[in-house]
Amino acid sequence: FEFRASGFVLMKIVLACGGSGGHIFPAFSVAEELKKRHPGSEIIYVCGKKGIESQIFKPLVKERVFSIDSAPFGGLKSLGNPRFLIKLAAGTIQSLRFLEREKPDIVVGFGGYYSFPILIAAKIKKIRTAVHEQNVLPGVANRALCRIVDGTALSFEESAPALKGARLLRVTGNPIRESIEKHCRQEAIAFFGFDPEKFTLLVVGGSQGAESLNTVFMECLPFLSDTWRRQFQVLHLCGKMSPEESQERCRKAGIFCRAYSFFDRMELAYSAAHAALGRAGATFLAEVAVKGIPVLLLPYPYGSGHQMANAKAFARHHNTVLLNPLETTPRELAMKLETLKNRQPIPGSFTEARKRLADFVEELAR
Repeated sequence: FEFRASGFVLMKIVLACGGSGGHIFPAFSVAEELKKRHPGSEIIYVCGKKGIESQIFKPLVKERVFSIDSAPFGGLKSLGNPRFLIKLAAGTIQSLRFLEREKPDIVVGFGGYYSFPILIAAKIKKIRTAVHEQNVLPGVANRALCRIVDGTALSFEESAPALKGARLLRVTGNPIRESIEKHCRQEAIAFFGFDPEKFTLLVVGGSQGAESLNTVFMECLPFLSDTWRRQFQVLHLCGKMSPEESQERCRKAGIFCRAYSFFDRMELAYSAAHAALGRAGATFLAEVAVKGIPVLLLPYPYGSGHQMANAKAFARHHNTVLLNPLETTPRELAMKLETLKNRQPIPGSFTEARKRLADFVEELAR
């Protein structure tokens, strides 16, 4: 570290967080905390070259963002895939040049295959390293990297058995962005044009496998009782679904709806919501937990099954209705949605996960 006369520590930290919002937003959160503690320190983000990344990073016009090449890592089988090896080699070479130029104090990866080359390069350069795992079931990249990095931070303590061989494990929780903590209900109601007396349901259909969630939600509308339809309104973050289609189908069901393909002011969305319907991505769960919003979960049922594992661990401690998405009918979903109005919010701790992860990064960087 370098020290200034004022006593503040100057740090240069690289955060590798490409691929999806679930890998990127925790990095934003810990960056906020570290900048507060160490004014003048420099944060550099390393990501991939996906369209979603350009959307998420767009508001951070003053931040430094470095893009590298990589390809999905599928464990040992990837080592026999020429495309993977070429991409990994290119990304590692790019990362080595980048690290030689920047000389950071620590490199922290947040999962996903874009974190792999930069962390390998950091180990070659003998730079301190860490990873953060958002999900209960660790991703392939983090399962491999935990054996070589200096420390691994976990969102769920249930992840530990899957990370055998890790050099150092620490349960920090999954940090959320400071902006999410704002409670601004009056501003949110005015922004969306909602009735302050009605129950507001937030539907997050912009995540992995969200097309089927959007579909079953729309199909459940005719099964809602007339009384319930008059009592609630919908904020739909609909992803690839047309916002106009969402609003029109809700209108035909007698429900007022505001819909957005992409919405970056989530403090307004959560402040307006009395309850939420969504998948079980780690960032969504962390955000509804700290806001205390009752939630109905339809975890993405395919892939590694990590969302169902997230949902089961989450439901043990939070106000949750958990349904099997492969078995839930539109009629059943409508019935369960109506029960949400009887569930009371239980706010969680806003800043603890962010502080614990920042503490861990500082400890490892020394």
